Amino acid sequence: MKTKLTLLFAVQVMLASGQSLKKEFGFGYTFAAPVATMQQTIRNGHGFTMDYYWLTKNEKLAVGADLSYTIYGHDKNRQEYTFNDGTVAPMDIVVSNSFLNAMLGTRYYFITGKQLKPFVSLRMGYTRFTTNLYIYDPDDRDHCEPVDKDLLLKDGTFAASAGGGFQWDMRKIFKRYPPNTFLFNVGASLTLGGNVRYMNTDAPDHNHHLPTNSDVTARFINNQTQVVHEHHVGYVYASYVEMIELRAGFMMRFEPRY
Repeated sequence: MKTKLTLLFAVQVMLASGQSLKKEFGFGYTFAAPVATMQQTIRNGHGFTMDYYWLTKNEKLAVGADLSYTIYGHDKNRQEYTFNDGTVAPMDIVVSNSFLNAMLGTRYYFITGKQLKPFVSLRMGYTRFTTNLYIYDPDDRDHCEPVDKDLLLKDGTFAASAGGGFQWDMRKIFKRYPPNTFLFNVGASLTLGGNVRYMNTDAPDHNHHLPTNSDVTARFINNQTQVVHEHHVGYVYASYVEMIELRAGFMMRFEPRY
């Protein structure tokens, strides 16, 4: 709770002090590759990222907030599901493993005004791992609203990330706009954090010898035999947050409004 309040306070301070500064908003794709101990239980993850930064007047330093959402495990299975009123119907059981990074960050640009701008970055904040179970009606092709859902596990920890990358000015493509308005951003970083508990439906190696893992099952009823059986939905692990993140996306810079 204290970490969330600190992040919120810091963002409010930046909003109040950055009214006259140039801003940059970015979004893109993120690829997470766990390393060390975490690599034993998570293959990799795919997701998206968004960030909002304020630039100093010389455009050397950027300070702001960063948010990314990554899915690293997914399982879908059709089972007979019994509703609260006693009716039974086939349903799609979907288990999703994901984590959310909410961080404050800085970027330092070695070169400004050029088409290619290399930078180093540092981010600090909170990482939250979550596993959700969703039950969908197979006749609902869009799966826009689950019939039922359950939060199987959640846990979080403080984390920090350091890395670098470059920005490429897309001035030759967007010729109608001033230079450094639209940019393509590529970066890599190493993220480390505290000990966290998480699930994975498709871990590369279940590692039964690890003392921290356990089975998680969901109970369903077979409509024909009326036999209650359990469907395995994943394992619970515990390790330190250790991963390499690769990002690629687009960024737009805004002139200050007085």
